[in-house]
Amino acid sequence: MAINRTGLLYDQRFLTHMTGDESAVITREKMFHLSPAPHPSSSFLIQRTKEFLDGSGLSAHLHALSSRAATLDEITTYHTQEYVAGMHECAVNGPMIGPFTRSWGFVDEDTVISPGSYEAALYSVGGALNAVQATLNGEVHNAYALLRPPGHHAMSNQALGFCMFNNVALAAHYARRTFGVERIMIIDWDVHHGNGTQNAFYSDPGVLFVSLHQENWFPGHSGTLEESGSDKGIGYNVNVPLPPGTGDRGYLAAFDQLIAPLGQLYRPELILVSNGVDACWLDPLAQMMMTMDGYRQLTLRVVALAEELCSGRIVLLHEGGYSVPYAPYCTAATIEALSGIDLGIVDLYATSSELVRCQEIYSPATQDALHAARETYMRWWKI
Repeated sequence: MAINRTGLLYDQRFLTHMTGDESAVITREKMFHLSPAPHPSSSFLIQRTKEFLDGSGLSAHLHALSSRAATLDEITTYHTQEYVAGMHECAVNGPMIGPFTRSWGFVDEDTVISPGSYEAALYSVGGALNAVQATLNGEVHNAYALLRPPGHHAMSNQALGFCMFNNVALAAHYARRTFGVERIMIIDWDVHHGNGTQNAFYSDPGVLFVSLHQENWFPGHSGTLEESGSDKGIGYNVNVPLPPGTGDRGYLAAFDQLIAPLGQLYRPELILVSNGVDACWLDPLAQMMMTMDGYRQLTLRVVALAEELCSGRIVLLHEGGYSVPYAPYCTAATIEALSGIDLGIVDLYATSSELVRCQEIYSPATQDALHAARETYMRWWKI
């Protein structure tokens, strides 16, 4: 029973993943403290985003989906049992801040694990799985999962870049194991390379992974054109490293020149999107100059692609986005486009000349990057 409506998944337990504050300043001779500022991945960001969706009236137009704790069997379709146990141990003993290495794996310096982090991560994975289930069984037409913590950097036994468990990789495994989906396309437009998702499917032609990201940013030296897959998966791992300042036109050109043609050739049965809104022009951790409207247009394109290829079956999973004032606007624009709703939300910086520049720029460096990506992947795809 197909119902033409969009699901929204959120759970208050996501907020129990607490990353604390930052106040220390270190010099060669001493350390001192400033008034504390929230960690870049503060729970305040996702809380504020949910308040934005509620206050604008957007939540009321969406079908509320519930989360659940993912099972060990579901999580170990990618992560090792030892790593999962290690994450639980870290949470029990938390807060713990990397970097540190244990026999079961590694936690980097960016990833804070607090007492509530393990449960939040279980519910984040379970939320991703429930959003996929609701979409594939026809409860909703498509879905947005406002998850925390994010996931696309997490490796099988490594916590990286604020990520503990890889939500999108586990969602793909779930769709295959539970619903028999044979071809899945994962589009990752978070500003940072989705190295964990790449690792999960690097030799697997059953998943076409396409990542748009700021070149040589995070993780360092990750997401190059040369990382194109291995064995049977060669050519099914598509990286599109983009220069700083790419802006709306550059991202839309990347979709039109690479993502859409690849999707039309691959013919996925389900599209998953790692939706990071940290490519926005006000994000403190990147310099890619996307706007609220850019996210709207990008989502409209992927919705149209899903309608053409897989009966509209698309699930967006929330990843990064660190601009406290602006990230909620970009997320709302994404969900409006996904659901076909237009509430007339005015861009926070609608009169800014910088906003216009972000919407208009299409630099030679961006054009060269797209040309290089097309040349690389034409070895395997007639795009």
